[in-house]
Amino acid sequence: MIDTTSHDLPIYIIGAGIAGINCAKQLQVAGKKVVILESRDRIGGRIESKQINDDIFDLGASWIHGIQYNPIWTLCQQLQIKTKTFNYDQPQYFHDDGQLFTKNEVQVFESYIEKIQSALRESEHESALVAVQSIINSLGDTNNAFSESDLKDLLIQYFQYIANDPYATDLEHLSSQYQNYEGYFEGDEVIFPQGYAQIIHHLAQYLDIKLNVDVQKISIQTDFVEIEDQHHQTFQASKVIVAIPLGVLKNQKIQFHPPLADTYRHAINNMGFGSFNKVFFQLETALPIHSSLSEMNSSTLYWSKDKLFNLLDLTQIYNTPTYLMLFGGTPSEFIDHANDQAVWENIAQSLQDTFKTTIDEPKTLIITRWGADPNSYGSFSFPALKHNEQLTQIFENHIDGKVFFTGEHCSLKYAGTVHGAYMNGCETAQRLLNL
Repeated sequence: MIDTTSHDLPIYIIGAGIAGINCAKQLQVAGKKVVILESRDRIGGRIESKQINDDIFDLGASWIHGIQYNPIWTLCQQLQIKTKTFNYDQPQYFHDDGQLFTKNEVQVFESYIEKIQSALRESEHESALVAVQSIINSLGDTNNAFSESDLKDLLIQYFQYIANDPYATDLEHLSSQYQNYEGYFEGDEVIFPQGYAQIIHHLAQYLDIKLNVDVQKISIQTDFVEIEDQHHQTFQASKVIVAIPLGVLKNQKIQFHPPLADTYRHAINNMGFGSFNKVFFQLETALPIHSSLSEMNSSTLYWSKDKLFNLLDLTQIYNTPTYLMLFGGTPSEFIDHANDQAVWENIAQSLQDTFKTTIDEPKTLIITRWGADPNSYGSFSFPALKHNEQLTQIFENHIDGKVFFTGEHCSLKYAGTVHGAYMNGCETAQRLLNL
């Protein structure tokens, strides 16, 4: 029988993503007894590296977004984990007939993008869609590369793409102030040829992690916190750190007793959490991509049937024609609930329309469905229409000194990123220790 008044009860962390694991690591270093409960049969949360034959595919997080002063990059250097530069900020643009934008077209198009991005910072509209439309209409037509109607259509589609990737939503649901919450670091962006999960497994060494424990209820008692799982097994904790995705909180998968205060519910309801999915495919024959760059470039943007899509050529990594397409918002939600054949037919049609060639069935097809995953209900947070600093700061508070929150959605400056989750895990551990 556990003495529930004892200070010897362990600290329990709900969720073995990078925020929960790093939080546990920091507490363990400080001499605390820590146990992690994870609902999945693996650790990592939205970091998942899958091996197929000799190839490894990152189904969740892929990039270190900027290596300058990024703590994930520092970890890679310390652990001697191999990475490869794969920048995500040098777009190439192709017309819907597969022709690359001319240098003049790129200059004109990007000058308008910069004007819109600058004006957005001063916009009083809540919705990025309304703001972008208003700004475009006020710019007038002074270019020598596009017709006025074509330019407006291309710009709207471009900003809709920005909402999809990297914000995992649609432009009408994205705050016009999204640039204030873009938490990337400067410098090259890099990926992991052997998988992002290497970071997770290094951090998780020597931690006590229990898998397949799906927490259903967290009850705050006078001297301890009781946790109940799907089998009605209970765990008694001195403190609990909730390191689950915002999507799980939104779906109220865990019941809190007493119920969460209105301030928490308000923050959870008004913060955005979107679906973002990946489709990897390998072909017998390489696509006729005519790149203007010799180095790999992940932002190869094509217009097809009035839609913009990003095609990432990973052939240099896998040594066989390998491609990745990224989907956020409504296109991603379609993937969450469609079968593999429907998803592939949609992609193949876009490729055929763009490259004017028949696209064979893929040798390998990997499709993620994070929005349909009951362990996440989505991919990462984004600044929704009513987003502000106060919503995030709510999660810096604890409940009676017993329940704490951590995760990428709790990071004001770096939400939606691995480094944001990692850093917030450390900050949450420090807040608990400061008590």
